Parts: sequence; structure tokens; C-alpha cells
Amino acid sequence: MDQSDPLQDPTVIRHAYPGLGTCTYLDTSSCGLVARSTMEAAQEEEKRLVHEGSARFLHWMTGGMDAVAREVAASIGGTAQGTALVPNCSVGMGLLAQLTRHRAKVLLIGDDYPTLHAPFALPGSHRVFVRPQADGSIDMEALGATMERERPQLVAIGHVQWLTGYRVDLDAIAGLCRAFGAWSMIDITQSWCAVPIDAERTGIDILCGSGYKWPLAGFGNGFVHLSPVIRAELEERNGVDPIAYLNAGHRDPVAFTRAKHALERIGRLGTPRIAAYVNALCTRAVAKCDEAGITVLNGRSPDQRAGILLLAGDEAKVNSLARQGIRVALRGAGIRVGIHFYNTAADIERLVEAWHAD
Repeated sequence: MDQSDPLQDPTVIRHAYPGLGTCTYLDTSSCGLVARSTMEAAQEEEKRLVHEGSARFLHWMTGGMDAVAREVAASIGGTAQGTALVPNCSVGMGLLAQLTRHRAKVLLIGDDYPTLHAPFALPGSHRVFVRPQADGSIDMEALGATMERERPQLVAIGHVQWLTGYRVDLDAIAGLCRAFGAWSMIDITQSWCAVPIDAERTGIDILCGSGYKWPLAGFGNGFVHLSPVIRAELEERNGVDPIAYLNAGHRDPVAFTRAKHALERIGRLGTPRIAAYVNALCTRAVAKCDEAGITVLNGRSPDQRAGILLLAGDEAKVNSLARQGIRVALRGAGIRVGIHFYNTAADIERLVEAWHAD
């Protein structure tokens, strides 16, 4: 074991997250735990704002937010010039809906995250829905057939479906959108920092995400990323720079201090290495569940998951696990388990042991 590699030495990682000392935490898909050092960085920023006031805020207006945007862009394979910082993905989507009104016909996935649907429920939008398969997957052939028939101008999809953990193929989505002249808009809140994302390579037009889940950045920070082609068309159509429009307002320096600090840690660990570690742990969890007779509803396929498994269970089982100090969530047809880099094989063992214990 390389003791200098925190992913090979769980004690190094786990010591950084105080929340792990109070329970077996398998619910990052609801809310990620914030590291002690990230909290301390935010507290220090709060103190500076208290004592320095406008002088400190000027720092954020004249370069501080730009530094955060560069960190975000690096984490998604995008560009700082195309990155806007917003309080959360839902706010960003709502603003984008106003900028993209000329693309009124929008294809959405049934049961996708509600705030991904909401901006397009306003008058002037025409929503077309594709239902997931019974197992929670999204049939790319059915999606393509619907696009060919309906000719949507915008396709808005969650990269990882929040109810099932199913991960869509970004290359396939981008390819379909190019083929049918639609813009691709992807919410990566459930995949950001859990799986590698390369915005420029895949050709996804619009990416957005919130930082409170897998980046472990707490609340109040998110982003929108626009490709150069999209930025140019939106500026021509609306007469405003879309990045400046999305960046408008007084964003919270403390929230974005957390974002920058958390993303720097992700950058040091490396998202590809995090994904490999989490994938191996998910594979182990599936095997252990099979051995214990726990039905795995979603998450068996490594190329169709991020850090989420869906297990057959109900509210009573969630409550039973909570009494035993295990944090999971009831979602959709079962119990959602969110596994991140601070989890270990021991957490999986604890889950399986507790499943039948109460």
C-alpha cells in the first residue's frame, strides 16, 4: 500500500470528514459530507468579510470568482470563459430557460429531477417526454426515434437519474442532438466529481450542476457551462453576453470558498481515480448484496452507474437502518445508496449486516 495515496489509505480520507464519525454514511446522492478543512476555509472567509467588508468583497468581484470558475471548468473539461457561477443548478436552469425561449420545443425524461422540468413548464414552452424503461434505464433507440419524430430544439436530461442512479451516455446524447439539430442540456449534479466529464470532447452544449452532492462543497454554489457556439447564438438572439447574464448578482463568497476548496481536493485526488475506486466499491457492494439476498434494482452495470445503487426496500427498512446508524434514502422504487471516495469496504459490510439485523 502506498501510504502517500489517500485513496489507498482510508484513514487519511475519513479523518478529514467529521460526519463519518457519527454514522455509516451512504447518502452522498442526497447531500455530500463537507470536510473539516473545507468548513474551516469557509469560516476564515466569513471572518475576513466581517473584518474587511467591502475591501474583501472587492477581491471576489475583481478576480476571486474568476478563480473559482477556472477550478470548476477544470473539473468538467470545459473553459473558464464559458463558465458562470450560480447559487445552484435550479437557479441556473431557470435563467437559461429565459435565454433559450427561441428553442421552445424541449425533450425531457419522465421522472427526471423536478427542477429540470420546472423551467420548461412556463407558457411558451412545448414539452415532449420520453419515459424510462421499467428498470430505470433510458433506451437510446427510443430516444432517437422520438427526436426524429418530434424534432425537439432542446434536449434536457440529468446525466445520472436521481431516482435510479442510471447514467446516460453523454457521447450518445451529444451525437443524437447533433444529428437532429437540437441543443444538449445536461444536469450533472449527480455525477459531477463522481465520474470524469469532458465537456469539450463530448460536445455537450450546456452543462450545469450544484456542488452540495459529490463535490462535497455544501450549499449555495453551482455552475452553468456553455459551449462557444451556444454562447454566440444566445448573445446574438438576446443581445446580452449570456455568461455575464448568468453571473449577475452578488454571489456568496463563503459558499464559493467551499466550492473552490472542495474542488481543489477533487483535483488532487483525480476524478478518474475517484471513479475507479467508487466503481470497485459498487461492484463489491453488488456482490455482497447478492450473497445476502438483497435485491439490487439498479447499478449492476459499471458503464451505466456513477456512485448510486438502488436496492429493493421500503420506508420501514430505511428507518431500521437509521436506527443502526446507517444513512441511506428512500427514492423511487427502492432504497438509494450513494457511495463516494470516503466510503470503504467496511461500510458495505456494515450495510449488509444491518439489513437483516433489526
